[in-house]
Amino acid sequence: MRKALVGLRVAMAATAALLALPARSAEPPFVVVLVVDTSGSVGAPELQRARRLADELLDGLPAGSEIAVFRFDDQAKLILPRTSRKQDVRRVLARLAPAGKKTALNDALYDGSTYVRAAPGGRGALVLITDGIDEDSAVDLDDGLRVAEGAQIPVYTIGVGSVQEKRLRRIAKLTGGEYAPISRARGAALAQRIASRAASPATADAGGSPAAAPPPSASAAPAATPAAQPTRAPGPAAVATMRPRWPWLALGGLAIVGVIAAVLAARRGREARCPECGRALPHPFSACAFCAADADGNEGRTLKGGDLSDTVMTRLNTTEEYLEKTITLRDRPILSVTRGMGMGRVFELNQDTSTSLGRARANDIVLEDVAVSSEHCRIRLEDGRFVMHDLKSTNGTFVNDKRVSRHALQDGDVIQVGETWLTYKREQSRA
Repeated sequence: MRKALVGLRVAMAATAALLALPARSAEPPFVVVLVVDTSGSVGAPELQRARRLADELLDGLPAGSEIAVFRFDDQAKLILPRTSRKQDVRRVLARLAPAGKKTALNDALYDGSTYVRAAPGGRGALVLITDGIDEDSAVDLDDGLRVAEGAQIPVYTIGVGSVQEKRLRRIAKLTGGEYAPISRARGAALAQRIASRAASPATADAGGSPAAAPPPSASAAPAATPAAQPTRAPGPAAVATMRPRWPWLALGGLAIVGVIAAVLAARRGREARCPECGRALPHPFSACAFCAADADGNEGRTLKGGDLSDTVMTRLNTTEEYLEKTITLRDRPILSVTRGMGMGRVFELNQDTSTSLGRARANDIVLEDVAVSSEHCRIRLEDGRFVMHDLKSTNGTFVNDKRVSRHALQDGDVIQVGETWLTYKREQSRA
């Protein structure tokens, strides 16, 4: 009983210490996704200007913000998952170079918006740096706009090169963001606009461009600020009101209950032991697994160590070890080649960005099949399901012997591209 009282005192002291700690916000970080056009129509000089703008933006973002980077040309690619390490962002941006022959703008907007929506808390913004041209995307512009509007993700569009200004203004207007050409965009002002969103997400206007703060294109000097007024520090009562204590009270209560349960369990363990072999019993009236005597000493057939095989003894002694090593399985979407060149190969589908199939080396899945187009089809995750999009291929894309332009895949579907057959599966693998 003395140990139980000591445990209670320790738990109460720990609860008091927790209550003395300042309240911490559990709000997920604000995510800023940089979506940069690296197609040939943009060019190296414009990419260099985009890097400078992004560099200024990084310096002005609120502490704790997370940044992710997408680049897009023939297809959209996540090249840096969200991170708070600004040096990693700068390193990735420094490696960007013009590539590809087309511009998958719609895919990039859709993938970037989906990425923010899937982040913890779903709070964030997109900075889309592009000329506004779209070529050969698997989705329509409205698909990406629908995701951004529904999740209240503002898209700040920055025009570079020969800009399709009307399209970029429409994207910004419908999502509550703003548009500016790269010549007038300022990274510090853009960071200020994003910071206002991060600080007050509840008051953000998802239906149009906010009017309270200056746009990212503003180059005028900031207005003079009024002289600082002396403020009165909040008293102890106000501080107590500002600090939510109920989570710490709940935690302290759980700690006390846990200590009591542990002490009682330890006492039961000491009282319920087999008088024959001394091993612990789960209950005072339980029969011992090693001998046929109960806790009261009633005689029965005693099983000595020599009566049990080595296999049984090993299993009895390692039950807890097996329980501790339970393997976690994860869902793994794959395509396996069941007919044609490369039969037997298995490819895992990307759950962050699209997976492209074709004969060209730039594809994620390269098929050595002369009947397959250079960029034949694309598979992307849309609302929890993988969807196949045909990219106007010469010989078409077939699913279960039916020609499709778009198809939501189900487990066991057989995809035919050229003379190659692939089966879509969702298998379980070790995490």
